[in-house]
Amino acid sequence: MLGALLYLRLTSLKNITLSRLRRLKQPKYFLGALAGIAYIYFIFYRQLSGGSTALAGLPAGLSEGLAPTFDLTATLSVFGALVLLVIVLFTWALPKEKPGLPFSEAEIAFLFPAPISRRRLIHFRLLGAQIRILFSAVIFTLISRGWSFLGGGALTHVLGWWLILTTLNLHFTGAALTINRHIDNGANPAIRRWLILAGVALLLLVSVLSISNAAPPFPEGNIGPTDFFSWLARSMDRGVLYWLLIPGKLVIAPFLAANSAEFFRTVGPAALILIGHYCWVARQETSFEEASIAYAEKRAARLARLEDGTYRLGQDKVKVRREPFSLRVPGRAEVAFLWKNLLGTLPYFHARVWLGCALLTCVTVPWIVGGEHQKTGASIIITLTAIFFAYTLLLGPQLARQDLRSDLPHADILKTYPLAGWQIILGEILTPIAILTGLLWLNLLALVLALSPMADKIAWLTPSFRLTASLCIGAVIPVLCALQLLIPNAAALLFPAWFQATRQRSGGIDVMGQRLIFVFGQFLVILLSLFPAVLGAALVIFASQWLIGASAAVVLGTLVALTILGAEVACGLWWLGERFEKFDLATELRP
Repeated sequence: MLGALLYLRLTSLKNITLSRLRRLKQPKYFLGALAGIAYIYFIFYRQLSGGSTALAGLPAGLSEGLAPTFDLTATLSVFGALVLLVIVLFTWALPKEKPGLPFSEAEIAFLFPAPISRRRLIHFRLLGAQIRILFSAVIFTLISRGWSFLGGGALTHVLGWWLILTTLNLHFTGAALTINRHIDNGANPAIRRWLILAGVALLLLVSVLSISNAAPPFPEGNIGPTDFFSWLARSMDRGVLYWLLIPGKLVIAPFLAANSAEFFRTVGPAALILIGHYCWVARQETSFEEASIAYAEKRAARLARLEDGTYRLGQDKVKVRREPFSLRVPGRAEVAFLWKNLLGTLPYFHARVWLGCALLTCVTVPWIVGGEHQKTGASIIITLTAIFFAYTLLLGPQLARQDLRSDLPHADILKTYPLAGWQIILGEILTPIAILTGLLWLNLLALVLALSPMADKIAWLTPSFRLTASLCIGAVIPVLCALQLLIPNAAALLFPAWFQATRQRSGGIDVMGQRLIFVFGQFLVILLSLFPAVLGAALVIFASQWLIGASAAVVLGTLVALTILGAEVACGLWWLGERFEKFDLATELRP
């Protein structure tokens, strides 16, 4: 029977591979595959074959700045074990009802009625997961080889990732079966969940108290990020948390091995933990069919909503919620689109939540940067905010899809509205503009507050200049977000077949390549769009700062940039509106 199940898995894998190879005959998939292969070659393969030393993958200058006492492997071991511990705790605490094992609808229809024992079904599920785990291990190895400071070789990294992912997969399966058994024995799911959450809270409190009593002294003098994270890792590796992190350290030790000899020394304990998990899973004989069927139905509905753009993270059931704001009648049609799309987002995107986050930022950031080690705190916050700002600005438009990209299948209905095309486009993009602008404004607020300790050391960084610059940047952010969002919405209108292909549930290197083409195209277009605005603002600031002062020159340059960007956004809205009015869903949106 196990051989037949293995044959089924291998045959399914072969058919999936052949079907994806056949669709390369279509130009949109072939070009996407070329882009995906080129990305993997230049980003991963060249690093994999280029050789490395223990610290070669660190950012420039960081390896030279490492303190002699800094143990990179020990620090990564502590943080990695902490991540595994958090994942395990969430696995036990999150399920509100009986968790089902992830079987597909076809597997449920054909295998559940078949004369196959539950233990065989569990092995079939574990066997299918191994295919995904091996593929993920190879992909993660290609990515982590860019961090060649980890040491080791490609084979040890693949095996290390396989041990980590397989152990986690076995733990997920064992936890689901154990929770099912307890519920079948009469345990109340809500009481069980609250008891586990209370236990986690108690464990967290005991860990914090034990760490506070045994934490090493904070390093003195001018410290850098490596010193701070090393101190943080040594602080967490104390007390109760030290014992809780031991299993995670053993599991990730083979991946962090610097050479083959160390890998073979550490693979034994990790393999014992994996074998223990397998025995735990294999010995369980509990009902999971009903929960698995419910899980498959929820997964199918979630994927359908994800393709339609109506899926909200963390919320499978649509619940009644308060309106984001009162919709005035009569009012602007564009505001009605904003109101409608905000209802399809998470409830956290509310004015009260934004205000609370702003107040929390105003209290937390000055407390961090105003302490004894204000330079370290300010450096960490500035670095994190700069990274978040860049990622949100570049990748935010690809993630915030509550716009025309979600409503494109309903374009025929939208075209019946007595509105101009540019009004529909503007109304559709208002929601992601509001979300991205709010995130970037909060990030800008934290950055401005973190720069306060440096004001005394930099002559031109006066409070008035910081306030003026922050207000000017804040004024540019909404227009810049609008310009960013026009590009993916234009791609959805110009290349609807490609855009629908990137949203389908079946992936592959060709679909990944199509997504890369979209991202690269957006990045290129936004650079070309920003060039005249940046050039005009720079020329105005350089020419006028000697006459009217730096602050006034920044304001004048911002007005010039806003004028240019606003003109580009207006032209983009007009052009996309004309394109939308001519858009024919029946002829454009073909599979």
